Amino acid sequence: MSAFWDVVLSPYGLAFYGAFWVFKILAGAWMLRKAMLLLPVRAQTWTEDKLGRLKLRGRGPRRLG
Repeated sequence: MSAFWDVVLSPYGLAFYGAFWVFKILAGAWMLRKAMLLLPVRAQTWTEDKLGRLKLRGRGPRRLG
């Protein structure tokens, strides 16, 4: 078990862990964007408004689709 922690806590292990989280966040954002395209236009507008108020919408006015 000690060899496992040596790998996990090594610089490569920590870099891999950081890269995993970056990938996970980007993949989640991509999936949310694709899921929003399945919503009716009124729900898309409502969702974009709520995300804009939370400052999570992105930069500039951009329509999905």
